[in-house]
Amino acid sequence: MLDQNQNIQLIDITFQNLTVNVQTKNGQKQLLKNISGICKNSEITAILGSSGAGKTTLLNALCKRIQNTQTTQVSGSIQANQEHITFEAFSNYGSYIMQDDILLETMTVKECLNFAANLKLQGSQQEKSQIVQETLKYLKLERCQNTLIGGQFVKGISGGERKRTSIGFELVTNPTVLILDEPTSGLDSFTAYLLISLLKRYAQNKRKTVIFTIHTPSSDIWSIFDRIMLLVDGRFIYQGASNEKIISHFNSFGFVCPKLQNPADYFLSIMNASENNLKNFPKYFEGYEKLNDIVQNEIEQKQIQMILSSKYQTPIYYQIIQIAKRSWKNVKRNPILFKIRIIQAIFMAIFLGLVYVKIEDGSNQPSSIRDMNNRSGLLYFTCVNQLMMALNPCLLTFPSMSTIFLREQNSKLYSVLSYFIGRLLIEIIPQIIAPIIFGIIQFYMIGLNDHTSENVIFYLFSLVLCSLLGFGLGQIGGTLFNQSKTAIAINPLILYPNMLFGGFLKYSNDLSPWISWISYLFPTKYTFNAMAMNEYEFTYFTPNPTQFLGLEFTKCFLKLFK
Repeated sequence: MLDQNQNIQLIDITFQNLTVNVQTKNGQKQLLKNISGICKNSEITAILGSSGAGKTTLLNALCKRIQNTQTTQVSGSIQANQEHITFEAFSNYGSYIMQDDILLETMTVKECLNFAANLKLQGSQQEKSQIVQETLKYLKLERCQNTLIGGQFVKGISGGERKRTSIGFELVTNPTVLILDEPTSGLDSFTAYLLISLLKRYAQNKRKTVIFTIHTPSSDIWSIFDRIMLLVDGRFIYQGASNEKIISHFNSFGFVCPKLQNPADYFLSIMNASENNLKNFPKYFEGYEKLNDIVQNEIEQKQIQMILSSKYQTPIYYQIIQIAKRSWKNVKRNPILFKIRIIQAIFMAIFLGLVYVKIEDGSNQPSSIRDMNNRSGLLYFTCVNQLMMALNPCLLTFPSMSTIFLREQNSKLYSVLSYFIGRLLIEIIPQIIAPIIFGIIQFYMIGLNDHTSENVIFYLFSLVLCSLLGFGLGQIGGTLFNQSKTAIAINPLILYPNMLFGGFLKYSNDLSPWISWISYLFPTKYTFNAMAMNEYEFTYFTPNPTQFLGLEFTKCFLKLFK
């Protein structure tokens, strides 16, 4: 980030006739109304306005996070120097930091920055470590660099340190354009002042372009701003320097800021959409007309320097290794889910073992339908239980991780495939260990078919496959929804069809032809078929229960491995 040997690249962000319309239940709403402006390099630009004025919409539009869809229409020109900004191009020279500090709570501050540096920077590991250390020093994070970030379940760093870490996660990759949404949100006035001062030094010393929204800056923070944009109802009422020019501009049409009052408080008070202020909005817009020529002249004098692409993508195998390492640290430092999964497997195995201990195997009454159903019911319950024990944790944890993934993927740290494989390598471990522990305890307590060692191995193999299928369904369900509560709500939609078409509650041969094909979509059918075929390969029951169950599969594929 702080390499002075790098060629300095100057970027001005300009936008002209920018309009954003969204379709709502009450009709079309215009969030930004034909606005134009410039955010200059080596300056910090602060965007102020009341709630709903369009501040965050403007930020999202500048980095092309708002795209034309059926419900959203964006028009106008947005440029970095003389190049039109696209979502893909922006990630090569810019970074966007959202209001919420989205960081993995089980990582230390230094590890968090190292992760970004490893995946985004070129050079040796020593060079990357040096850049991380310089970034920590620059952000005054050296004291807490080995402290966990923390969160809901893990005690960690303070709010100000967390905010600086979130900024450092992007800063370590040396972005030329830095866009932040409410960076002082949740911070006390002194910490907020330190943060804005840091951004000011970064913009001036490194010749960067820094743009952010801010809600209620103190007078000390106000004095730091280089450029101010005031938004009211999707339109500018001022754009320019933060010195006496803004005071004199509003004085010129009758709005005088008291000498002893914080200018930010005064301007926010007159921008509030109260009944009295609404009457004055036309005056603000009319007054801004005087600045149009000045702003247009600034836009015409923007930088024309060609933007050098700094895009660098690490190899996919390296991305997988880094993601797997981080996932492993996360499991080690927050092992509660892994421990619960193992404890759950042991408890359920013992509980089932006590309920079905040494159930009849047909040696006493070979034709007993009741004994056949007891044993088949046990196998069926085992299938459903394994599926749900693997599925539920995924539905709970994946939505919470998705926000971190979206932030890092938008920063182009890694590909979707790399993230999936990297996490899978670690998270698949409990999906293998837990079913094996469950199966071994249950198998010998109940007395299932152990005629050959092959039967035991095949039974455990079936449990593992069922667990992996449940894990896969959980991943799919978790990716579809942003909230864990919503993901859990779809649990019955996965569970009930799997139970109904599993092949035990309703035999497959008895299903109507128009609906029987649905059973092939659910994993319990295959697991139950496999386990029942394995169990009744050697049995005392006559006739063989597989005839009643209508099983369709065999174990002939095992011969390929002999």
